[in-house]
Order: sequence, then structure tokens, then C-alpha cells
Amino acid sequence: MKKLFIISSKSGRGRDKNFERELLKYFKEDEIKITEKAGDTISFAEDFRDKGGDLLFIKSGDGALSEVASVLRASDTALGLVPGGTGNDFSKNFRPFELSNIFNYEISPIDLVEVNGKTCINVTSLGFDTNVLKYAYDIMKRKNISGKLAYLYGVIKSVANLEIVNLKISYCDQEDIEREITGRFLVSALCNGSYYGNGFNPSPRGRLDDGLLNLILADEMGPLGIIKLFSSYRKGAHLGKPGVREIITRSGVISSDQEFLYNIDGEIYRAREISYKVLPKALKWIYYKE
Repeated sequence: MKKLFIISSKSGRGRDKNFERELLKYFKEDEIKITEKAGDTISFAEDFRDKGGDLLFIKSGDGALSEVASVLRASDTALGLVPGGTGNDFSKNFRPFELSNIFNYEISPIDLVEVNGKTCINVTSLGFDTNVLKYAYDIMKRKNISGKLAYLYGVIKSVANLEIVNLKISYCDQEDIEREITGRFLVSALCNGSYYGNGFNPSPRGRLDDGLLNLILADEMGPLGIIKLFSSYRKGAHLGKPGVREIITRSGVISSDQEFLYNIDGEIYRAREISYKVLPKALKWIYYKE
């Protein structure tokens, strides 16, 4: 059984020497790769996949995880996550990780999403939450503050500088019936996983292996409405609240008459249109047992 462990130095917590020493109890030195520059994560994963690797584990945040998922999509190599980033939102879909339990696992496929030709493992969103990310990333670059404080700053800044975009959403629902809605939305979150944004729970009913996506929409609202929504949205208690809806979808196109910001697993892009589709059971996933 060929195995590889990648440690992403891109993650929010940086190098953990104690963890690396403990890891040598389970992996040989040549089975551990530590990234040093941009692109290393992808090249390590591609090389391992092309050599017929069986189990690839990565300690990272959601960004590096998404890169590896893109490489391993539709391959025979299974992927396992060790939380190592700032928010670690995707890991919240699973039981807590213990290194001593790393080889007590089962492998089962999960869905991925293709968005404008790119692979998404967790959440693609646009609107208020992407602006929160933009402001949070900006302050983290300029000041040495924690991810949680940066996200709080991003929320405050986004409330003070609300940007609402007119959207047309053409989609296929779970019965493959074509539908269309239009409106001005504060948040549009296309969810495979249930968590994003440093602990927010936009899709509490979402499943990673059902071949469906949960599109969460929050209508345009002012600062007071956002404050009221904030707590319930974080806890996953927002579904059914006024101005919030959940659409179950397999594919679709979200477009606007103006350019908007959107993010795929935390990486920010600009477009006037995003096209998406679910990729059912496209990635072999390593589930840790108790």
C-alpha cells in the first residue's frame, strides 16, 4: 500500500515540529513531503497519483485541500484530511481527528463540484460572504492578527460597505427540472459541505455524497437584518427565516449584468457568470473511525 503525507506550509498555523516528529511513528521520512513554494502541493499530489499511490493524507487548510482534490478527482488515489489551516471548515463535516487513529479508516466516495472549469470540494459563494473574505485577507496581509479577528473585521467592514448584485439563477433541481429565479441577494452559497467562513453553517442539511448541492440564498437586507441573521446563520438555524431559502440543485448558471466577486473554497475570483455542476462520487475519501 503506497501512502504519502503532505504538510502544507501555506496553512494558517505554519510548521508544527512536534506534529512532524509524531508523524514519523506512522510514516517513513520519504513518505512525508513539506511544501516550500507555490505549486508544491499540486506537484506532490500529481506525482503520487501518477505513480499509482493509494492513500494521500494532507495537513492543510481548505485551500490546499481543494487543490489536491482537483488533482485526485476521478482517480484511484484516496484523500484524507488532517486539519491544519485557519478555519478548517471542511473538517467540521467529520469526526475530530486523532493522529493515533490515522490508519483506522474506511474509504467511501464523496461528491465534488465543477465551477467555471475549476474543482470545488466545499463551498462556492458570492455576495456578502466573499466580501468578508476580501477584507479579512487584506487585513491579515497587513497585520499579524488571528483568522477569527480578521473575519470579524471583514463582517464589520462588509456591513458598512454593502454590495448587492442583481442575479439570474438558471438551475436544474433534484428532478432535473429546469427552473429560473431572479433577484437581489445578500448571500448566494452553493454548498457541497456544510461549513465555511470560519465556522458558519450555511447548509445544515447538506450531504457530501448525495449527488446534490444546496444553494442557500439570503435576500437583500439592510444592516439590522444582517445583524439578526448573523447568529442563526452561524449556528445553521437560518433555514425558514424570512428572506432565506434553500434550493436543491444539480447544475446551473448564476449570472449578472455586472461583474461580481465569488470564491471557490476561499480563493477569490471575478466574473459576470458562473456555471456549476455536481460531480457525484468523484473523489475517494478517507473517513477516520473512532
